[in-house]
Amino acid sequence: MRMLNKLHVGLAISICLFLLLGYLIVKPKAEDKPPFLSFSADLDGVKAWRELLESKNSRVKEWRLDWSELPRGKNQLLTAVQPGTVTKEDVNHILEWVRQGNDLILLDQQPNEWSSYFPIVPLNGAHGQNSGNPSAADEARPIFREGDAKDKWTGVVQTGFRLKPSPDQHVLFSDGSGVLASQMAMGAGHLTMVLTPEWLTNERILANSHFELAWPLFDRPWSTVWLDETHHGYGTTRGLPAVYPAWIKLAALQLGLALLAWLWLRGKRFGPVYTPRAWTVRRGDETLLAVAGWYERLGFSREALSHQQQYLRQLLLARWGLSPSATAKQAADAARVRWPEVQAARLERLLEPPPALPGGVKPFVQRTREMGEMIAYLEKE
Repeated sequence: MRMLNKLHVGLAISICLFLLLGYLIVKPKAEDKPPFLSFSADLDGVKAWRELLESKNSRVKEWRLDWSELPRGKNQLLTAVQPGTVTKEDVNHILEWVRQGNDLILLDQQPNEWSSYFPIVPLNGAHGQNSGNPSAADEARPIFREGDAKDKWTGVVQTGFRLKPSPDQHVLFSDGSGVLASQMAMGAGHLTMVLTPEWLTNERILANSHFELAWPLFDRPWSTVWLDETHHGYGTTRGLPAVYPAWIKLAALQLGLALLAWLWLRGKRFGPVYTPRAWTVRRGDETLLAVAGWYERLGFSREALSHQQQYLRQLLLARWGLSPSATAKQAADAARVRWPEVQAARLERLLEPPPALPGGVKPFVQRTREMGEMIAYLEKE
């Protein structure tokens, strides 16, 4: 027992050393995901903001297809946080979707693709970076929101651009250098541009007044909130079925159902199941006639019937306790208590001494068949 315990301890120590050395040699590294992903818990991800959205709206989903395939309908929101390259076709598709009564919120530090709708101006010739002191990008500054008191909100602004005000746009908030967020109506929907996507990251959402300034943009009862991941490099396609039009897929489905029905009709058998003729003829009448002919030729017909009669009396003894020496009438009286009159009369006739059968095989076959049916009837009892 002591040797067994030492063996277990040694094995456990060896396993622990193996795991420790493996961890030190091949130390697993966390996947370095791109920034602004809605499913990323990294400091530069926006998973915390997404979970808050899901707590307020149960229909928050990722969108990984092309913008041209956005679902039709109204009262939907698509949010794109610092998207990658947006083509002109993407812009045309998403604006058509917005005009149908949906909303689009873009958070981008340098939205050059949207300059036709939201003109941007650099600060002191900056190109995507904050101007002035390099540390100014990490310093909180006053943020002004329409209707609120001055110096009530603060935030860190990393972009070196500002939106150019337009009469058809509604300024949401700004700083001392210009407009940071603006909204415009487009058809039955709204298009919102925000230059501070870093406010939604897990690292900064609770810093300064970032949450208080950003959350009112999303505090509306949309039917569905889509989070764009297509322009973060996680786009997918619908696959091969999307290549074919709907009428071809419908025709293929109907053809498949018809094929299944045809196979079912060909393979399924309706009505009663009949015993094949080979089993009733070749293994039934022909065999019985051959055996009967053999008995007839050798003159053993009466002996064969006598053997069957003796077996029938043995069954009566085993089932009913009727003595083998009982007469046919006594057996019939005992049968009338249990069986119908027809069966009792048939039993009495079969237990009488075998009569002299006329020549030929058929009378013997008929007699031995009746005897066999009576034996089977009694065995089932």
